Amino acid sequence: MGKSARVLGQEFGRTAREMNELLKDHGYLYGTPGAYGLTEKGQQYAEEQYHSRGTGGYAQYNKSWETRTWSDETAAALRADMEANPGGIGAENALAQEQEEDALGNEPYVDPDDSGDDDAPPSWQALAVAGVVVGALLVAPHVKPFWNNKVKPAAKKFRDGWAKQESAPESAESADS
Repeated sequence: MGKSARVLGQEFGRTAREMNELLKDHGYLYGTPGAYGLTEKGQQYAEEQYHSRGTGGYAQYNKSWETRTWSDETAAALRADMEANPGGIGAENALAQEQEEDALGNEPYVDPDDSGDDDAPPSWQALAVAGVVVGALLVAPHVKPFWNNKVKPAAKKFRDGWAKQESAPESAESADS
């Protein structure tokens, strides 16, 4: 019977995602999450099946995907690989590269322009901009009611009062003449 990465992962106390990473680290899979494929080693233990809805019409409605089912021997083979090489293939390749550099006497490349501080704290300007944006988002729902209920009536009252003041001296001048 074939096992999915989720079922296989239960035997190892891992999630499906962690199991796929483990299978990749030990050479059974290649690729990235969501786009894994079987290596030659993985083809000995797994079977891939292609699925398609094939409903016709637009491409976004024609979903397709692949599934892998792992044989019962996969767990034993993976455990043997984990005992032989606990770090996986990636660790083995890194160790081989490091030994090769030591044998050749090469120093690893260090970028002289790199300060080494990749996680620099944000500047005060960035924090100020972020504060203004957050403040604007918090105030935005209250602006329109404030404008309609407070500012507009006050401006109308001021304008009407100003118009009365301007018209009052004119009527006084006409009465004097």
